[in-house]
Amino acid sequence: MYQWIDTHSHLQADVFDSDLYEVVARARAAGVIDIVICAGSRNDWDRCAEIAHDCNLSYTLGIHPLFTPEAQEEDLAALESKVQAAMEDPHFVGIGEVGIDCYVGTLDDEKQEHFFARQLRIARRFDLPLSVHIRRSSSRLLKYLNRTPVAGGVIHAFNGSQDEYDRFAKLGFHFGFGGASTYDGSLRIRHHLSASPQSAWVLETDAPDIPSSRRRDEGNLRTEPVDIVETGELAAALRGISVQEASETALRNALRAFPRLLLRHPELS
Repeated sequence: MYQWIDTHSHLQADVFDSDLYEVVARARAAGVIDIVICAGSRNDWDRCAEIAHDCNLSYTLGIHPLFTPEAQEEDLAALESKVQAAMEDPHFVGIGEVGIDCYVGTLDDEKQEHFFARQLRIARRFDLPLSVHIRRSSSRLLKYLNRTPVAGGVIHAFNGSQDEYDRFAKLGFHFGFGGASTYDGSLRIRHHLSASPQSAWVLETDAPDIPSSRRRDEGNLRTEPVDIVETGELAAALRGISVQEASETALRNALRAFPRLLLRHPELS
């Protein structure tokens, strides 16, 4: 069986409360050996860690830009303390989901940038990778990432220009591909997935968000980590390689993007 790592999910979301263990079991049965649960705000940090421990998965800690309206300055100090303690936890793999969102017009840009900049400093202090949220915000993200270099990570759901791709790649980031790539009209995403250097791409689902074209057609818009298999098969087809090679490459790249995954998967080193 092929092996996969979902590098970006939100299993702490309420929509998984009733059948979380079944969702994880379906993913395991399909060869998903790990799922990175990305935090959204201080309110779900403990839940992310709890699920990761209960289900033998991985998690990140951070403050998502969409949660900055209710975030407080003290949350940043709490995050730094939480990360410091989590460095002893083999399930903890990085800082995320963090970033800047210029698509939602009601957000306070200055506050978003402040929280992103501070979280970069935390990532740098502990030499941790990031899971980065990006929507119409490449130039702003790059400004801060150039000011405060970090240990890479993944640009989540990237859909930018080739120039932007090259600038993030130069900073050591990988690029996450998920359900959006399954749409025939996602030409730029498919180009990046097919043309990315072998070492630059990883797979993700963003569960329960970004449903695949199949889920949309079925009328079931809740994405699950098992959906990564569909994206992996598409990656193989677009890149002209076997599914086995796609699986092995995506797995290897996930370990490069989040090196602490090897704490629980030493057999993959």
